[in-house]
Amino acid sequence: MHVTIDEIAIPNSLDDGSAGAAFTEMTHVRNAVEAAVVGSDDLAPTPPELLAGWLNAYEPRRLFVARVEGTIVGRGVYEVQLEEGVASAWLTVEVLPSHRQHGIGEALHERLMRLARHEGRTIVQVFAMHRADAGGDTLASPTGFGAVPSGDDGARFLLARGYRLAQVERMSRLDLPVRVVVPDAPEGYELEQWDGPTPAHRLDDLAALHAQMSTDAPAGDLDVTPEIWDGDRVLAADERELGGGRRLLTAAVRHRASDTLVGFTQLSVPPEQERPINQNDTIVASGHRGHRLGMFLKAANLARLETEAPGHPSVYTWNAEENRHMLRVNEAVGFVAVGLEGGWRREL
Repeated sequence: MHVTIDEIAIPNSLDDGSAGAAFTEMTHVRNAVEAAVVGSDDLAPTPPELLAGWLNAYEPRRLFVARVEGTIVGRGVYEVQLEEGVASAWLTVEVLPSHRQHGIGEALHERLMRLARHEGRTIVQVFAMHRADAGGDTLASPTGFGAVPSGDDGARFLLARGYRLAQVERMSRLDLPVRVVVPDAPEGYELEQWDGPTPAHRLDDLAALHAQMSTDAPAGDLDVTPEIWDGDRVLAADERELGGGRRLLTAAVRHRASDTLVGFTQLSVPPEQERPINQNDTIVASGHRGHRLGMFLKAANLARLETEAPGHPSVYTWNAEENRHMLRVNEAVGFVAVGLEGGWRREL
């Protein structure tokens, strides 16, 4: 078996000749690898959606593909933060099940490791989906919450290369339609909602909340550097979501006394009615917790789906297993655990 590994340029458009064709082919490989673990193609992005995420100047990535006789059978992704002093790089290695045990994953991994060493990174990290129904022995998260099957392909690959489990995230699904009772807004707060990009007068508020999300979300033993957000970055994030053809439904809570948004949650809705919806970030500013604002926001946004985006089968969301408060909120509105993802870390 003759294997070649090449870096491919990220096209500005899927119509961009061979680069666009390669990116489309890579997307299908990515989705097939994920479906083999998850058991469905519920999470599969379309090539336009995936490309919109890759055209992100704030989170630069490099893409490598493994080909056998000219056909892409695996991919490697190298991602870093732009903030100063970041010690870590994030890696992804994925190979079609039909082409494993031939050294392709090892070759992709080594290509990414050479990049990390060349840049002086001292930590490499990986998020990997794991089979929730694998059975057998498990590896417990160091946080004390959650575990992954130690014998599945992803875990064996990472353990053999010196990684240790640093965190476990739960993937949850809410079947639709669902009846959601929206509680009254707590005293001193009120709801704001919009469909599409963030209004100009709320960009700074959303930037502050996104920045807090990067530090407040539980990270286990993963290396996390606080992100720097401003209004331009918020707009860019909105445009990436919308540029892939999806709708972005946002619910935010305003603190009346300061006329400031102190929490938000977002639903990313695909154009195809048969596809699931993704629930993106949810956060309440630290000084305003304890008023059940998280439940208020999630319930208010989910209630919109019946009239604004009916017919979708489900909503998916992800949370750290140690984030018991947010998991209780999700469970209260009907989310159930359907999968898991491991965060892995290795020192160089």
